[in-house]
Amino acid sequence: MKLNKIILVAFILGLVFTSCSDDDDNSISVSEVSIQAGQDNYDEAAANAIFTMVSTQTFTSDIVITYSVSGTAEVGSDYGVVSGSLIMLAGESSVDLPIAIIDDAELEADETIIITIETVDGSLDLISNTNSATISIIDNETAPFENGILISHEGNFGQGNASVSFVSYDLQTVENNIYSAVNSNPLGDTAQSIGFNGNLAYIVLNVSNAIEVVNRYTFESVATINTGLNNPRFIAFANGKGYVTNWGDGSVATDDYLAIINLANNTLDSQTIPVEEGPEEIIANGNTLYVAHQGGFSQNNIVSVVDATSNNVTATILVGDVPNSMQLDSSGNLWVLAAGKPAFTGDETAGKLSKINTSDNSVTSIDFASTEHPNHLALDNGTLYYYIAGSVFKMSSSATSLPPNAELTGLNFYGMTVNNSVLYGVDAADFTSNGTLSAYNLSSNILEASATVNIIPGGIYFN
Repeated sequence: MKLNKIILVAFILGLVFTSCSDDDDNSISVSEVSIQAGQDNYDEAAANAIFTMVSTQTFTSDIVITYSVSGTAEVGSDYGVVSGSLIMLAGESSVDLPIAIIDDAELEADETIIITIETVDGSLDLISNTNSATISIIDNETAPFENGILISHEGNFGQGNASVSFVSYDLQTVENNIYSAVNSNPLGDTAQSIGFNGNLAYIVLNVSNAIEVVNRYTFESVATINTGLNNPRFIAFANGKGYVTNWGDGSVATDDYLAIINLANNTLDSQTIPVEEGPEEIIANGNTLYVAHQGGFSQNNIVSVVDATSNNVTATILVGDVPNSMQLDSSGNLWVLAAGKPAFTGDETAGKLSKINTSDNSVTSIDFASTEHPNHLALDNGTLYYYIAGSVFKMSSSATSLPPNAELTGLNFYGMTVNNSVLYGVDAADFTSNGTLSAYNLSSNILEASATVNIIPGGIYFN
């Protein structure tokens, strides 16, 4: 009798455990609703941007999905008004949410629309982890000075007629004095150089002791920096700041410095960085700045290394006399071209091409002939180009000697650069009348086109 009771109890317990196991194996699957964008980017001319709500299962009755809209795009001007909710019908597993895109005539940066699911049928429990999706609206307006070449012109010294020209890449379209045309004001005196930081262009005006900040694509004025500068030359950007080389009095060796621009409000910091005489071109490599010291009205032969995090000069590197141009290659080597001291000094020295390994500041150099004074170093696709006495030479960045023959001759360049195997050079002519911009195809070394620009063109930049 006792044995029968024991067997009966064991049988009942077995049924209980089996039932629990069956319950575990047949757990109820909960539906979740997620959102996805039809595509990442939509042109402003597209009628609608499409978002889709997707459920892992169908529902037996209609459900209401509420959502919020955020992003940089603005309702009413960039996209149409949306209700904030939509219905997924019973038996359906997805529903589209079209957002009407407004195609306006305003030139804008790309903008975003973000849709986030807030509730599903009044609950948070049915929302998937993929509860948000983002699309970008791509503006289809073209800025007037987008996709072309900017030429800075010094203008006549002391006459306040510095200018910037916009030239199409084929040199068939030229618009001179674009700053004045857009802003109805003169630019200033002696445009020395232009530096780009994002969508902004910083035009360094040497004699005006000012920097004009403009939108680089529309040339609308953004700010004018006209305090704290003394004979400014060139600008570079590092660690969220702008750094401007200043000669001070070009005949005084002890008043040279780097001015520091607060890019948040385009004003000068009170701090400056004292440097050696004649700081000229400046290049940023991460948070390290390299400054070529040409020497002001004298001659110098160093490159200063500046830490942009501490704003201190950390090293000086000896290069050739009168370093006039620099290029940073893809391997992190800094190439410095020095003209050498000119004959009129009574102490003429040869030009020099130096390669600085920026990891340890070690230098290797190649000397030019004693009376050769090179200028306008350019770098394009691993090839170096430079200018001497009316001729352009090219050499591989891996070469250990200078090329014996010129690529182009009979030139008169005041400024030069190379972009996508096209050499662009500017001729300042007689320095009182309009100059020219010329483009040479370096595959064939032939002149492709030339165009008349403004007075004393010097800098060539690509927008």
